[in-house]
Amino acid sequence: MDPIAFAITDSLQIRWYGIMMALSMLLGSYIGAQLLKKIGRQGDLIWDGLVWIIIAGIGGARFVYVMTNLADFVANPQEILRVDHGGLSFHGGIIAGVIAAYFYFRKHQINFIEVMDGFAPGVAIGVILVRIGNFMNGDILGFKVDKESVPWALNFPYDAYHTEATRSEIIYRHPTELYGLLVGVITFIVCWIIWHRIYIAKKLPRGANYIAFAFTYSLARTTLEDPFRHVDEGHRIALFGGFNLTYSQIADIILILICLWAFTQLRRWDEARKAVENRGTGLGGNESRQERRARERATKSRKS
Repeated sequence: MDPIAFAITDSLQIRWYGIMMALSMLLGSYIGAQLLKKIGRQGDLIWDGLVWIIIAGIGGARFVYVMTNLADFVANPQEILRVDHGGLSFHGGIIAGVIAAYFYFRKHQINFIEVMDGFAPGVAIGVILVRIGNFMNGDILGFKVDKESVPWALNFPYDAYHTEATRSEIIYRHPTELYGLLVGVITFIVCWIIWHRIYIAKKLPRGANYIAFAFTYSLARTTLEDPFRHVDEGHRIALFGGFNLTYSQIADIILILICLWAFTQLRRWDEARKAVENRGTGLGGNESRQERRARERATKSRKS
């Protein structure tokens, strides 16, 4: 598992992590665009805003990772910008990317809730691809284990605990990157089913898919991946009852609780949005509020 896919020159190397990151963004955007087109929206606008969403997502992901692992960067500040070495916070990337997407699609009068629902399956695919990049990179390592007790444990010769001199040393660890890949698979299946339940079967309210994404990903990650990741004690918080949680697990638990509350409010929120969208249009909910405003401006312009 060499993290370098190929080298153009001695100083210019293309890593698997970077390839997987690029593929995740492209494939996630493609899926989102196709799902928007399927319900009659301008899905191709996703490609125009992709650059801004990517910049914001990577910047937010790196910022949160650095802030939650600040002690690691104090002695090596030059590593802060080395995204190619790994180290991106999923939560930070999602938050920053969503904010950028909100302002972009608001500007272009595209219903943001439908965009978020359409993006959810693609982002889950992105999780899978990024975890493959982590696997090739030898980062987000698991705890050391005996091969006898965990037969699927793997050795990562290019991880931070090996040097050129000790590359041949065998250190078995939980393959938490593969656990994270499983988290992405589970999340994708859930989001794919729920998107069809919303927009094809018309059984669930809009917004259910991105809430389901946040809930499923957080629950699966905090139970299937994080318990096996090698996280220093300095990056954990001891709670009552002997629980010792990582910062990511605490963030996941908070997000799970928010999602549970949001699920109880979704239908009411969707009905309120439909009432606003239908006000004075007579279109029975087929026209979004942003589209209605654009139509009204165009009508006003023609009259003047």
